[in-house]
Formats: sequence, C-alpha cells, structure tokens
Amino acid sequence: MVPVRTASITTHINSQIATWRQQREKIDLDAKKRDPVRSPGVFVTVSREYGCGGFDIAEKTADIINRERRPSPQWVPYDRAILETIMEDLGLTSSLMETLTSPARKQIDDFLQTALGELPPQVVVYRRLAETVRTLATNGNVIIVGRAGRAITRGLDRGYHVRIVAPLEWRVERIAGLCGLTRREAEKMILEKGSAREDFLRRFVKFESTEPEDYHLVINNARHGMDGTARMIVAGLSTMGLLD
Repeated sequence: MVPVRTASITTHINSQIATWRQQREKIDLDAKKRDPVRSPGVFVTVSREYGCGGFDIAEKTADIINRERRPSPQWVPYDRAILETIMEDLGLTSSLMETLTSPARKQIDDFLQTALGELPPQVVVYRRLAETVRTLATNGNVIIVGRAGRAITRGLDRGYHVRIVAPLEWRVERIAGLCGLTRREAEKMILEKGSAREDFLRRFVKFESTEPEDYHLVINNARHGMDGTARMIVAGLSTMGLLD
C-alpha cells in the first residue's frame, strides 16, 4: 500500500467510495429479499497522546491488513488532514454520502440529532466532521486517527478502539528529533497540543479520552514501537473475529 501522505488522497478516497457504492447498489437490488440495511463495516479508531505517532501506526496497521488479508476495499487511515480534504471538497462529500443506504443515512441523522442537538448552530464544522467520520465508519475498512473518532462512533457495533500512550520524556525526545526543536520547545508543544485536544473533547463531545475502559486496547508505544503496536492492533481485530 502506498502511504496516503505520498499518494493522491483523492485517489484513495474515490477507490473506497466506488466499492462502497457497488455494495450499496447490490443491497438495493436485493432489498425485496432481505433487510436492505448493510451489515456495519469494521473500523478502528486511534486515540493517542500527542507525540505517540498515531498516524504512522495507523498506516502500518492498514499496510499489514492489506498485504496479508487483501480486503476489498483496502483499508485506509484517515487523520485530520484527510478528513478536512473531504469536508472541503463538496464533490467528495456528496459522493461519500451516496454510498449509504436510506436506513443507514437515517441512523446517522438520528445520531447527529441526539448527540449534537444541543450544540449551537454555528458549530457547523464539528457537525460536518461527525457526519463524515460516522459515514466512513459505517462503510468500514477505515482507521480514524484522532478527531474524536471514539466518541463519534459510539453505538456502532463493529469498531475496535485503541488508545496509544507513552511517557512524556519519550514523546519529548521523539518530537524534538522530528521537528528540530529543543527539548523545552518540544515539551511545551506537547503539553499545549494535548490540552487543546482534551478541551475539544470536553466542550463538543462531552467525552474524556483517557478512560481505559472505553477502549479495546491501551498500549504503551514506547515499549512496543510502531511495528509492534500495529501488529497488536491487527491481532486484536483478528481475535475478535473482525477480520475475514
């Protein structure tokens, strides 16, 4: 699998959308014979402390699944940059919504009304984010990194939720090396970014991301590394019967 950051984001998204649309059309043809609601897709959410390398782990996880399981469509990781690309492109957003059956669309609308009904109308961006994440998870074969994925996908049965942590000192060293910062600068960035993330979750999602019981797997990335962590996520999915 070519990493999403070095390939065309649109190409990856459109490939998944094409497969999801075919699946929806097949369901529409068989609607008279069986329940037209598509079986929920399998998805992963990755919550992480800042500096743990969540997207790198998501890419490695998707790569392992795609090489060893050869699913259709292939698994793709989505982070803030990719989700914003979808939300800013009206054509992509429309195409993504068209992959849903009517019952699935209603389920998402009901969730948005229940979970976000109390938010002020001006918080349009978060509402669009929730709709996009929920739609991707419903279709499946996606890894949602951050963006309140754990909270937004609550109630969907076939999700596997991961929390990645690491000691502050380890994260400081990693970020300092990646960004060319002093250790003091790196620590300041980590603390500020982490605080902003938690504030976002508390204000808009009413969710505390640090509670271990909300996750299937909580893993210390400093002990297992990127490859080891990705392998543990794949093993967890397999153990739960979520991979074909």
